Amino acid sequence: MKRLFQVVLVGSKIVPLVMGILVAVDGATFFVPENTMVTEGAAQIRVYAIWLTCIFFLSVWMAFNIGTCGPVLTIVFVLVALAGASRVYSIIELGDYSSSTVVAAVIEMATLLFIPWHRHVRQELEMQGEVQ
Repeated sequence: MKRLFQVVLVGSKIVPLVMGILVAVDGATFFVPENTMVTEGAAQIRVYAIWLTCIFFLSVWMAFNIGTCGPVLTIVFVLVALAGASRVYSIIELGDYSSSTVVAAVIEMATLLFIPWHRHVRQELEMQGEVQ
């Protein structure tokens, strides 16, 4: 169960890693045609891309520190779920959306399932004496 949790945790963050790298390199042109975004907006999009990349590396750290990462894991995945909720809000507010936006929102909100799964894995590790 521990190994499966680690693999799914890190594997689920491959898409944010790839998106983060692509958007950090391409900036706003990844989403909109060139010369249609102001510099401040393009810079802010790159900042968000770096945060996406950081989520991957934080997930790798959490995978190797299952016994001690509980509070960090909870905070990270609640924030990721809130990002998914903000996508849903944008869909409701603007009405124009792609299927990839809906899929991303569902996946982001589903990351909340990692929290009880982590608790279960941690309890198993405690019973085995691997975590104090």
